[in-house]
Amino acid sequence: MLPNIFLADTSDSRPYERPNGGGGEAKRPERDRKAHADKLVRQIDAVIAEEDEDAEVRGGTYLRFNSSPRFPLDPEAFENRTKKVVLLRMDTDEDTGRMSATVFVPRGKEGFFRKKVTDYADESQATKKGRPRNQEFVEDVDEVARPTAKSFWSGEADEYPDRVAIWCEIWINTSQSSVEDALGEFAAYCDSHNIQKSTDYLTFPECVVVLAKLDGKGIEEMLRVVGAVSEIRRAAEPTSTFVNADARFQKELVDDLVGRLTADVTNTSICILDTGVNASHPLLRPAVQDGTVLSARSGWPSSDADGHGTSMAGVALYNDLKAAVLSQGPVSVSHHIESVRIFPPSGANEQSMYGVITRDAVSEIEFAQPALNRVFCMAVTDDGSITDGSPTSWSAEVDKLVAAVGEEDEDKRLLLVSTGNVDTNEFRAVPYPGTNLTSPVESPAQAWNALTIGAYSDDVATNEVGFEGYAGMAEKGGLCPYSRTSHIWDDMWPIKPEICCDGGNLATDGFNWLDSLDMSKLSTSNDLPSSYFTSIRATSSATAQASWMAARIMDAHPEIWPETVRALLVHSARWTDTMKRQFLPEYDTTKGPRRDLLRTCGWGVPNIDYALGSLDNRVNLIIQGEIQPFKEDGTCKEMRVHELPWPKEELLGLGEKEVELRVTLSYFIEPNPGERGWTDKFQYQSCGLRFQIIGKNQDYDEFLGFVSKKMRDGETDYARGSASSEWYLGQDNRDVGSIHSDFKRMSAADLCDARYVAVYPVGGWWKILKSLGKRTEKLRYALVVSIDSEEAEADLYSEIVTKIKIPTETTIPTP
Repeated sequence: MLPNIFLADTSDSRPYERPNGGGGEAKRPERDRKAHADKLVRQIDAVIAEEDEDAEVRGGTYLRFNSSPRFPLDPEAFENRTKKVVLLRMDTDEDTGRMSATVFVPRGKEGFFRKKVTDYADESQATKKGRPRNQEFVEDVDEVARPTAKSFWSGEADEYPDRVAIWCEIWINTSQSSVEDALGEFAAYCDSHNIQKSTDYLTFPECVVVLAKLDGKGIEEMLRVVGAVSEIRRAAEPTSTFVNADARFQKELVDDLVGRLTADVTNTSICILDTGVNASHPLLRPAVQDGTVLSARSGWPSSDADGHGTSMAGVALYNDLKAAVLSQGPVSVSHHIESVRIFPPSGANEQSMYGVITRDAVSEIEFAQPALNRVFCMAVTDDGSITDGSPTSWSAEVDKLVAAVGEEDEDKRLLLVSTGNVDTNEFRAVPYPGTNLTSPVESPAQAWNALTIGAYSDDVATNEVGFEGYAGMAEKGGLCPYSRTSHIWDDMWPIKPEICCDGGNLATDGFNWLDSLDMSKLSTSNDLPSSYFTSIRATSSATAQASWMAARIMDAHPEIWPETVRALLVHSARWTDTMKRQFLPEYDTTKGPRRDLLRTCGWGVPNIDYALGSLDNRVNLIIQGEIQPFKEDGTCKEMRVHELPWPKEELLGLGEKEVELRVTLSYFIEPNPGERGWTDKFQYQSCGLRFQIIGKNQDYDEFLGFVSKKMRDGETDYARGSASSEWYLGQDNRDVGSIHSDFKRMSAADLCDARYVAVYPVGGWWKILKSLGKRTEKLRYALVVSIDSEEAEADLYSEIVTKIKIPTETTIPTP
């Protein structure tokens, strides 16, 4: 295998402005101008009167604006920072299609929306073009009402705590106040009303999340006193699969492997965030340093009483422990295993949010061992979470941790998380794989910056006693029956999972299904000395395997960025033939079914050899770059245009023979969570990036103008040669989340001209929210571009190395 090629000094900064898009004027309901205005004024006055007493206490009024069914509201119309009018949340009733906006209006500013409506009705206030003032806002709104306590609830309606108090997350908007003031007001209320609360909290750019134990009446009373509450959610109570299989091998097998084991441990570690790890296990002990088996809370044990964390560690260290045990030759391990327990010794973490516990766990291990290159591995999810793809406090905190937001050293992190597992009882109602398609990824696996791991099935047969007549539910290479998906999510949310590793299978006789040891992976048991081995399956096993791959990449490239490791794993992934048969209708070449495949299996199964290096006829080019998306005034600043050192002579020699061009772009966003619409001004991401490759019929200047309006001369047809349809997935499928990967096949001769790739920004809250002071921030990105020829004799690699005049033992440049 040949090493990957890291490129430096390949890019130019060019001015960027987004080209104009199409589309006509938005439709809105037909209104009788005066009658509609009179109705809304009456409703606003009625709410203000009803709210008067409570508004005096909390310092403002809650108003809820509802649209007509199937007509949207513009989020920007409901906020005015000068007057401290705050949009708290936006939501849509799926049954009626009615959108609602809940706002908080400070005391003394109650007339803000009333004036908007009266100006609309006043003909003397018409615009210069004769249109009613505030027409869009007033005509989009169908009615104004006083919000109920339940209208602040985010989650399933039947989870609302009508009579029994439960731990709830209270999201308080801080865009017009300080975090300290919001926390002080909330703490004072809880103390005066004897309400249980947690001292832990999470902060995001425009909100703080606190925890309290409330029933329905308590929520109503709180809303009468506490201002700027944007939403209330059920606090997370995560679950994971605990495997209690009997040991299948005896201690002498362990002793034999220990005798053949060499621990050539590097500066890389995998930190398991789980139930703890039994570091005394003979197969784990060589990779565990003193002081690296910890707990997230003082007073909690760090040991593993349940076994899940120890079984995760066995796979994370060995990948295939069964192969190591049954082999006859030497076995080596090259990375550390660390553990931070995130579960209490008994019960659930009732008085803290899992975002806080995850943050504390990360802090504990980094304080103990600050110098290691680390992969965080977490196969713990919340099976009662909101599962529509929208952020939770836990997933947003994961995004914040990965991007190192607000941290002095700003060292980014790599965190892998499982999708969570399907409730297999549901196969009775909806057979496999239908249940997988309707079982969404669980929190925090929707985190944009995390690498989310699903599962496929490699084992299809079992010889276990009692399983006569049983075979795998999934075909070899098919989606694992346990794996959750983002198939039913709205297309605005990230693609999850991004990759799939082996999660075993379910054994079925056509009527029943059971877990089989033969369809699971062998791993290390915590139950010493009575048992040294156990089994592990599903997305836990898959996540541990992916972590092993990530550690291998870090071993090979110690200076590599976490964004780049994530990019290489996704870039190396391919769908199995079984996956394509399952989710791509035969002969269907449209983008819709490909979307189904992508949102079910991600980009497929990663190949560690593809990620680690190149061949003569398959070359990975890796760029680690940086971009400043916006200027101080909020306009776009730049795009980065990279020139790729294509082996022109070799490609021309291949002529019309087909090659594959694959591009992956990876970066980390800064989160801004909250139910506020997720469009324009209130986007979750700080900034998005996109890539574009020059088309085969474009010259360089046409390409620059196609991507950026700033580079146009006013005469050229800049749509010519864009070739967007040639990409397998297409922009609509790939351009979500914070990692984008696609490929296309073309003749080798055509690839000669595809030697420029542009990385450019799209909107986010950095651009719009001037008050947060992020407009001139810079954003790192990893770009992986590969060419792959089926011609075994093609020597693409050597020509590229010669062209860029670097030795094959490449170093990793930084921007």
